[in-house]
Amino acid sequence: MPVEVDSAERLADIARATVAVARERGTNAVTLRAVAERLGRSTAYITHFVPSRAELMATALEHARAQWDAERRSELGDLAGVERLAALTRWMCTSSPDETVFRSLWIEVIADVRAGHQRAYDVLREVTDATYGMFLDGARAADREEAERIADLLYLTCRGYEVKSVEDPDGWPDERVQHALELLLDTLVFARASPRA
Repeated sequence: MPVEVDSAERLADIARATVAVARERGTNAVTLRAVAERLGRSTAYITHFVPSRAELMATALEHARAQWDAERRSELGDLAGVERLAALTRWMCTSSPDETVFRSLWIEVIADVRAGHQRAYDVLREVTDATYGMFLDGARAADREEAERIADLLYLTCRGYEVKSVEDPDGWPDERVQHALELLLDTLVFARASPRA
């Protein structure tokens, strides 16, 4: 009788190995062969589950999406209104070693979607579109008339931070970003919400 293979667990292993290779050697080093070596497997084993480098990226980003969803739920808890919006904004503008790796992967995917990265790009769009929706929902609690502009500003600030955290992590540590973010939140969110509270 053949042994049952848990494809989801194999894909999770491949995603973790992809992230490990990117963390240790940079995103350019992510190849089918490098991931296979990291897992102590053959390249054929990897291609059985993930047929290309672009699919490696997509698999890693799908794995990240599940992780981000869980972390966001934990971070936001039962918060509502402007407090939820502020917590979401703060959470979006923090870093961890793996977060920097994921950001490097998505920057590469966005930069060259034509190189077979369409599935990874679609994953990114789903994540970013959903995040914008959360910003918009929270911004409506602060100012219904200007909700879209508030959501736009917070969203663009967070997306810009994600690029700078990869480009110049030493120049943009979390402390610097959070300090600037608090000024933005005070001006854009809390000042608008307080008269209506």
